[in-house]
Amino acid sequence: MDNPATLAGSVSVAYLQGLVDHLQRQGVAPAALLAHAQLTPDVLTQRDQRIAASAYLTLLGEAVRYSADDCFGLHLGESVRPGYYGVLGYLIMSCATLADALHRQARYASLVGNLGLVGLDDEPPRPGCEAQVAHTWQPLLAQQQRQLSEETLAGWVSFGRWISGLDIAPTEVRFQHSAPADTSEHARIFRCPVLFDQADNALVFPKRLLAAPLGQADAQVRRMLDAYAERLLAELNQGHSVLDRARLELARQLPEQGPDLETIASALALSPRTLQRRLREAGLSFSQLVDETRQQLVLHYLRDPALELAEIAFLVGFSEPGSLVRAFRRWTGGSPGEYRRHLLG
Repeated sequence: MDNPATLAGSVSVAYLQGLVDHLQRQGVAPAALLAHAQLTPDVLTQRDQRIAASAYLTLLGEAVRYSADDCFGLHLGESVRPGYYGVLGYLIMSCATLADALHRQARYASLVGNLGLVGLDDEPPRPGCEAQVAHTWQPLLAQQQRQLSEETLAGWVSFGRWISGLDIAPTEVRFQHSAPADTSEHARIFRCPVLFDQADNALVFPKRLLAAPLGQADAQVRRMLDAYAERLLAELNQGHSVLDRARLELARQLPEQGPDLETIASALALSPRTLQRRLREAGLSFSQLVDETRQQLVLHYLRDPALELAEIAFLVGFSEPGSLVRAFRRWTGGSPGEYRRHLLG
């Protein structure tokens, strides 16, 4: 399979701001939250910067603990504001129709964060029902999958209702995780059947809604923001940040010699100490970078049924499959075999 290292790894500070603001409204100071990822409030002044995906997920988990809110992700998504999506939020607002907006959301989603893959697909026809589409989300890391998936889909629904002016419920909502003990907040926010233990995370809605006009459409603004978003995407895909470049170099290095800080620093024309400092500014250590990169690669490779576990272990720099199995249990709480059966089932 192709190398997925460019697909995941970082989150925009603008998106992090949404998490910080939501928790601050509950009385938690930004410094107290950010310290759990070795970050300071100064990071919030650099809205064009990015932090590590694992740092965001650590902070999301801590936010759930601070708030004692089992539905924290739902409520965080419900409180979304355009600015939390950065340039993408304002670009979506300027689009002419919902279809235009979703096309751009799928193309530029990584500008907000490389936490998952976005899709828009036709649903299989249902007898007696109008044509439906599914707006899907596939997390790329195992941590906080429930909260992150619920945050994402609740955010889509809330933002979609706001930009379209349509107070219409989805046809159904699907989640891969199991149902929590209390689903009353899911029912309140989505106002439609919410299904759990499903094959995907998805909002399903009538296909005709794709033609719905958006009230703040502005063709001139859209063209300007399209060009800006395209430039930002090109920079992101080229891995201009030290974090992205280190991750790519590490993914190349793992099968050959395993993780080595000095070798990666040399490839990036940095001293080992400078590389460690730059990683720390993104919210993670070198060992955390190795662990996060391995996890992303393993979750990706398990999608290919032709790859044996021993091959995957080699590709991510483990000496034998047992090391991979132990790491996988730490990441997900389950085994690689169970994950692959669920994925392919």
